[in-house]
Amino acid sequence: MAGTTNPGGGLRLASATAPWQRTRRPAVLDASRAALIPLRPLTITEVLDAAFLVVRANARMMVGLPLVIAGGAGLYLLGGIGLWFLLGDTSGATAQIVTVVLYGLLGLLLLTMCLVWMTAVLSRITLETVLGPGFVPATPWTLRRALRMFWPMVGLSLLQWVAASTMQSIIITGVYYVLIALMLAMGTGFSPAALGGLATVVSVIGYVISAAAYSYLSLAVPAYATESQHAPAWIGTPARRTNIITAFIRSFTLIGWRNLPRATVIMAGAFAIALLVIALVGFGSLLVLLLYATSLGVDFYDLLENPWTYLGVFGFSSIVAMSALLAFVAAVQTLLYVDLRMRREGLDLAMRFDCVPIPQPSAPPIIYVAPPMPPPPPMQAPPPMQAPPPGHGR
Repeated sequence: MAGTTNPGGGLRLASATAPWQRTRRPAVLDASRAALIPLRPLTITEVLDAAFLVVRANARMMVGLPLVIAGGAGLYLLGGIGLWFLLGDTSGATAQIVTVVLYGLLGLLLLTMCLVWMTAVLSRITLETVLGPGFVPATPWTLRRALRMFWPMVGLSLLQWVAASTMQSIIITGVYYVLIALMLAMGTGFSPAALGGLATVVSVIGYVISAAAYSYLSLAVPAYATESQHAPAWIGTPARRTNIITAFIRSFTLIGWRNLPRATVIMAGAFAIALLVIALVGFGSLLVLLLYATSLGVDFYDLLENPWTYLGVFGFSSIVAMSALLAFVAAVQTLLYVDLRMRREGLDLAMRFDCVPIPQPSAPPIIYVAPPMPPPPPMQAPPPMQAPPPGHGR
């Protein structure tokens, strides 16, 4: 049976007054028809396909909120460029550099907070969309309801930012150290093509390591969004709620070492799809701009040599593409979380059968042992042989 080989966090009966137990659970057959995923551990392609279906099913919420945040980030970037030119005319170079650097760090911090909060909101929407109203009762989303998770997400984003910066610095430093060491060891007798191939291989290895590290950090957001005090009333809600600190422990527990290659491939595939979409949208926007400029009589080469062309085109395309790709990545994270809970804790069995207790994050593992076989019935002694009657055989 899928999802029962490793109990993981263990299985324990939830509280008798849990929200999902106040009303009778709908029939699994009817509820599973409304779900976008099958009630079993998913494959890698099913996770990525379901993420596209989630974005398409809830395009208004899944794309609208990232578009607002991406547009705000674009306006903040334009404000930084304007501040750079304004300080260049009114102050010295030192004050200009220091002010713009502080402005950029503040914007990066605010953007990280908003992205983590947005991911938590999109995780809740993804969970309601993927499992359907039979397993996660859908409730109307309002700004007030979404802002309840903002301040917890601020704390989670600060911890995530520190951990991600530390991991990224270690990975980048290690990758460049290995690359420089290999180049020095190879010497100058190799062609530039060989050195370029070596740099590509090392960069791919660094990309895979980054995806593996990010999978551990990113899974803390859907874990908190679906298991905290602000989580929706769904069948997988545990009695022991997850807080900001235990969300990271929960992420490491769910992935572990056995599922790390799987999580790495899923996150690397999601990032590769995002980068490919951004490149295609940017290239298409550039072609449209060149076609429109050529029809107006603008010199083709002057437009290509202008750096503001690339800044405007790829900035616009990144904002448009990221509004959908951020929702896609958030959906992938949530689906990976649900998949790991089904694999490690048997969440699919808890959704299928009322007799299966809800998996608890901090409960000790419970190993189910089959009852002993009943002893065999005692063997009856054969009946004694009776002596032949007298005169028999004469």
